[in-house]
Amino acid sequence: MRFFFLLTLATHAFGAGIGSYAHLVVADSPGAAPNGVQVTYLGTNGYQFEFKGHALLVDPYFSRVDLLSVALGSRIQPNAARINDGLRHISTKADAILVTHGHFDHLLDVPAVLAKTRGRLIASASSVELVRRLPDAGAPSGDAIKPGDMRRIGPWKIRVLPATHDRLFGKVPFDRPHSQAGPPQRAADWICGEPLAFLIEVNGQRIYIDSGGTPAQLPPNESGSRRMDLAILGVALPDSRTRLHAALERLQPRYILPSHQDDFFRPLSAGFQFGSLTDFPFVQHECAQQNRTRLILLDYFRPWTLPKAVNPKSQKPNPKQRIKS
Repeated sequence: MRFFFLLTLATHAFGAGIGSYAHLVVADSPGAAPNGVQVTYLGTNGYQFEFKGHALLVDPYFSRVDLLSVALGSRIQPNAARINDGLRHISTKADAILVTHGHFDHLLDVPAVLAKTRGRLIASASSVELVRRLPDAGAPSGDAIKPGDMRRIGPWKIRVLPATHDRLFGKVPFDRPHSQAGPPQRAADWICGEPLAFLIEVNGQRIYIDSGGTPAQLPPNESGSRRMDLAILGVALPDSRTRLHAALERLQPRYILPSHQDDFFRPLSAGFQFGSLTDFPFVQHECAQQNRTRLILLDYFRPWTLPKAVNPKSQKPNPKQRIKS
């Protein structure tokens, strides 16, 4: 737990708010009728994708457990009031919930959200096992998946891809069980397990999402095929930012949405604030090297419709084009 005490000290310096980058924030006009794939940011690495009455969730987390509870190894539990408040902003029914890994800021709230949205859990075997160990999860056992698997649910085609987790002070946080086989009670019990990434296809568009990573495991190489429409890449820690340039070269997305940047120990009601270990100016610099990719940000609960490519042929990367370095 020592690295979390160091993190406690590090987070005494507050980060900037998203208002400092208002020119990068995109959102649909209030009251606009959905016309395509809508993306809604739920905080941390949580997202809702909507298309023609169907919803797909990734890593929904609303409880926002405070840093001191995590650092001291206190018992943590979902915050029902905060979950219910978060659910007011999303669809009442979800086709499925995808989980990138088992840490508390990705999986803690999932059983409660599953029960409310009647969705289907799609996660690694270790994450599914964590949910099974909860005495009152009130959710189905889940669909244990591994890299290479593919699922079709409603309009969604979901490819499961390998991923890695960033290291914090030289190690992956909570990478081994802290206690025996009982239900998870402390942050350390919500073990990382096998990290996953997802390639989601819907409406003729392709969305890649992960929660971070390292240069040891890059996204699939899309340089010889149709470009990714949207890449959501976790950039919370130095490892994931180190691999950012190479990841963008491989994905060649039309839009890049850096993720897992907000301070997830603050309640959502306090507004978006960058975490103290993030480095958005560096992310901006790396994204600026990709001259055919637009950098965007999303604020909490403000849907944005992913535009269709104006000319589908422009989706094909130009093999003669040299990306700036």
